[in-house]
Amino acid sequence: MSRIENEGIGIEVGGIGFFLMCSKSVSNEAVLERTIKVLTCLQINDSGPSLFGFMEENERLLFQLLLKVRGVGAKVAIAIMRTLEFNEIINSITSGNSSLLCQVPGVGKKTAERLCFELKQNIEKTGFGVISDMVATDSGEQVQFVYQALESLGFTRGEARPAVLRVLARLGELPGSPEDLLREALSELRRN
Repeated sequence: MSRIENEGIGIEVGGIGFFLMCSKSVSNEAVLERTIKVLTCLQINDSGPSLFGFMEENERLLFQLLLKVRGVGAKVAIAIMRTLEFNEIINSITSGNSSLLCQVPGVGKKTAERLCFELKQNIEKTGFGVISDMVATDSGEQVQFVYQALESLGFTRGEARPAVLRVLARLGELPGSPEDLLREALSELRRN
């Protein structure tokens, strides 16, 4: 990385500079002169190409779902993902809580309501809703415990989060204790 800004990061690849507009998770992980893996999505419109960066495939899929909503372009979609956490977006859409989406610059009441209405079924089909329910409210403390434990073991949040989400998606529910979830997440990290 050659520079970090509010909207994203500048990178140099083979002597060519690129600017990636990034999700919140990428911004949280980005540190100058540190190597991180970022998944990208290239969007081309009348004003030219734009490159968007995500920490994991679920984020990139959510970005593409947001783009399917009438009136939501790439800049609004990435603004949503830069302002809110992944789970906040999922919970907001599945619960119909459009007021949270209205906090994003460029998202008005009608757009927020349209996002909730048009994406609720798509999100439920992808399984995001199930995962979101598991990491919400009370269980959020259990998941945060696991993230902190994995970080103390040397894993970054960008490595820990996908592993925990894969475990939750595979099991379909939270394990009995935080230790069980940690054990499953460690096994998942060893496999990859």
